[in-house]
Amino acid sequence: MSCENFTAKFDEYKKIRKQKKLFGTFGFRGVVNEGMGAEKAKRTGAALADYLGAGKTIAIGKDPRISSPMLEEALIEGIMEQGCNALTLGIITPNALSLEVGRQADAGVMITASHNPPEYNGMKCLSKSGMGFSPEEDIALEKIYFGDLKPKSKKGKRLNDAGASDRYRAHIIQYVKKMFPVAPMKIVVDGGGGSASTVTPETLLALGFEVIRFNCKYDGMFRERNPEPTDANLKKLKSLVVKEGADMGVAHDGDGDRTAFVDENGKFVQGDVTAAILADHLLRQCKDKDKKIAVTIAFSNLITDVAKNLGAEVIFTPVGEPYLAQAKLLCGAQVGLEEHGSVLIGWSREGPMLAGVMAGILSKEKMTFSELVATYPKYHQIKDAKTLPAGTNTDAILERLKREIPKDYDRISDMDGVRVDYADGWFLVRASGTEPKVRVFSEGKTEARARELNRIAMEGLERAMV
Repeated sequence: MSCENFTAKFDEYKKIRKQKKLFGTFGFRGVVNEGMGAEKAKRTGAALADYLGAGKTIAIGKDPRISSPMLEEALIEGIMEQGCNALTLGIITPNALSLEVGRQADAGVMITASHNPPEYNGMKCLSKSGMGFSPEEDIALEKIYFGDLKPKSKKGKRLNDAGASDRYRAHIIQYVKKMFPVAPMKIVVDGGGGSASTVTPETLLALGFEVIRFNCKYDGMFRERNPEPTDANLKKLKSLVVKEGADMGVAHDGDGDRTAFVDENGKFVQGDVTAAILADHLLRQCKDKDKKIAVTIAFSNLITDVAKNLGAEVIFTPVGEPYLAQAKLLCGAQVGLEEHGSVLIGWSREGPMLAGVMAGILSKEKMTFSELVATYPKYHQIKDAKTLPAGTNTDAILERLKREIPKDYDRISDMDGVRVDYADGWFLVRASGTEPKVRVFSEGKTEARARELNRIAMEGLERAMV
């Protein structure tokens, strides 16, 4: 399958990102009752129903945030007013919703702000396949959203299905058992108080692992910790892994589509390292002749080492789940990877599935987690950011940045921001999709080189802002 149809869209994707008024990289979010409220939720439901046509069914999932029920009711009202059926599935993960849309609906909406703090909420739209809306679909839906929407004469129905989480757990168990053996192992699960809080521990228990639960009750205020599962936010999990003598720790965000890992020594394992390990072992068992790995432009060079050993091709995409899904669709990539550790096996980010797969990998390899990580090349990364003054033209700054960088690089890409590659590392400067700042990532084979590349990027950025 050729990737030409995908790569040919990169310039179009950049234009669409500038045209969007509602949607960001994937869906939209904001502070509840400020940038995000019932009226926006209702209109989103109405626009999606109008886009699909009367009589269709839209499946709805949500995370446990205290604002989710309010937004869900408004969303349902908008859907039904436009003649579509609203199928509520309760608190589930985005991947569970993706599977259910493919099974019994025509589209889906996930009510979530993912890893953002509790005062935020938002929505993500899924197409019939269970895939996040493409950039083209976002624009089409926005035209309806900002147009003249009038209620249909015949209302849709309200439906409910409480079995989605049970089917999702069964799906994970079947997948992992088919792929990997299960050896005795103790795993600490930090559910984050989010959608995966019951799914991951119960799935691991069903697979035969010993599970220690921590922060595994729904908490719409995320009182135990910030919902983003970063190294700094997982101090209690890291300590608990060591205290319990566990083989690994697993943590999730608010909706359960991010999965972070801690090794047996209580050390946080970088997201692109765990994603690369997962992709490596999944593709080792893949029988496809042409192996392809889709990764965002912000991903570590570790993936090129993994791909080389597999005889696989690496396909770079703009940052965001929908672009990885498009690479899977148009290029035939078996997996899609994001730098924070998310992995697409099907059409959406896996969450609890990754905990089961990683445990299966450790069981098969008969290694500790730290031993497994040590078998892969080590790269050093620095993640930085610079806040911009209000009203800053980020696109103009990034365009000037390309002229301010010393020309001793191997290649440069403006697919999404500006990525500059050298023989021994790279840096990326790109606009944040949610905040008035630019993010600066750098990576080198040594820490000193990573810092040097960070300096080159930041100094170039300063000159570009003058």
